Amino acid sequence: MAEAIARSLGGNQVAACSAGLSPLGWISSETIDTLHALGYPTHDLRSKGLDDVDLDDLDIVVSLLGKRGLDAIPHSIGIRREAWAIVDPFGEDEALYLDVAHELETRIRRLLSKESEPELFSS
Repeated sequence: MAEAIARSLGGNQVAACSAGLSPLGWISSETIDTLHALGYPTHDLRSKGLDDVDLDDLDIVVSLLGKRGLDAIPHSIGIRREAWAIVDPFGEDEALYLDVAHELETRIRRLLSKESEPELFSS
């Protein structure tokens, strides 16, 4: 969900990608349904692991697992590193998926609006 939301909210200024420590290999229908319900495109989404992403090109690294996720990525990767503890809604009800999506929207909007380092978002 984070990738789709960040791509949409960031527009052409953000090249968002998502990768998991233990990817499922597929995206749940609940995730797709939630994103569609909120108006986010999902056509390019796929399940990826860290090996599927060029970590050296990342300016911002956000872990949805909190500090544990950041510890899995070399500390030299990313200009800015954020640890967000976001609940994984997998296997839960629709309400939790929506809650998680709204939490991601709030945090991503806040991250994108930070003016302390605007060069991170320029072309």
